[in-house]
Amino acid sequence: MDERKLLTGNRFLNFALSIIIVFLIVWVLYIGRAIILPFLVALFLAFILDPIVRLFTRFKIPVPLAVLITLILAFVILYLLGLLVYANVQMFVEQFPKYQERMLQSIDNFMESFNHILSQQKYQIYLDRKTWSQIDWIAAVKNLDIAKGLLNSVGSFLTFLFKTIIVIIFLAYLLMGKRNIDKKIRLAFDHAQAERILSILNSVTTQVQKYLGAKTLVSFMTGGISILIFVIFGLDFAIFWGFLIFLFNFIPNIGSIIASILPVIFSLVQFGSVSKAFWMLVALAFLQTLMGNVIEPRLMGRSLNLSPLMVIISLIFWGYLWGVAGMILAVPILATLTIVFENVPELRFLSVFFRGKVG
Repeated sequence: MDERKLLTGNRFLNFALSIIIVFLIVWVLYIGRAIILPFLVALFLAFILDPIVRLFTRFKIPVPLAVLITLILAFVILYLLGLLVYANVQMFVEQFPKYQERMLQSIDNFMESFNHILSQQKYQIYLDRKTWSQIDWIAAVKNLDIAKGLLNSVGSFLTFLFKTIIVIIFLAYLLMGKRNIDKKIRLAFDHAQAERILSILNSVTTQVQKYLGAKTLVSFMTGGISILIFVIFGLDFAIFWGFLIFLFNFIPNIGSIIASILPVIFSLVQFGSVSKAFWMLVALAFLQTLMGNVIEPRLMGRSLNLSPLMVIISLIFWGYLWGVAGMILAVPILATLTIVFENVPELRFLSVFFRGKVG
């Protein structure tokens, strides 16, 4: 009896400690987001850029010089991309009142038409005109401060530049440190265990690189072609909308849909033409279908087949902790954890729950 009570007590203690550890980890992730978030961005960039470093070393370029060239290229691309997006956001903020007036006019026209429908006796059964008329839709739109919220989320350009520099510093250490990781593992463990760890690490690295590389290339192509579509249709802030599609394309299924619908809605405000918005939606839908169902499977090979439920939970969790940046990183983090768990025999059971259809 005493042994059973002791066993029960130990189980309860282990469960309580596990809950405390989980809360501590979440607390550290939230409090330390200013450092952890740039580190994770640098880690994913390291997976993507490491093949470039290896390509340079094949041409007999010393590793430090290969890493330096890769970092310079990464910094220039990030800086120019950030400059373009920030300029588009600033322009949007400056011109937002003009688009807000158009939005108000469209809502006003819609309300007139809708009130005319409500005035007809046959619709009184289905719609309560009195309740509907009590909602001040115009005031609701006027109270929306989209421009201010967007500017606050982007922050100052100096803040962006500072974060970019932090990412580059982390990236430099990761790319340089990767060259010595094999030696360190062999020195830290016995031969059999070291080879097992290296085998798992190489397998994880290969799969993560393949996933992130293919996803980044497809997202870049989708964003670039979307910009061309927006330019052809004459949509304002084409670069900003294309960059938004590039980022949201990392979120499977719902990300590309949301990123495609937003510029279409904006086109309704800008042009006031339903037909133009419809054809833009058709073009974007065709592009997303082509990229998602034809190009991406060819580049990525076997799909990760992530569970939709786990994707939603991951989006909510990381979005709550780190905002929009967390939502963008949520699926790459989930995919990376799934690959890691799949390659570690002791944790393989977790990867089963992260997967979608089994069989």
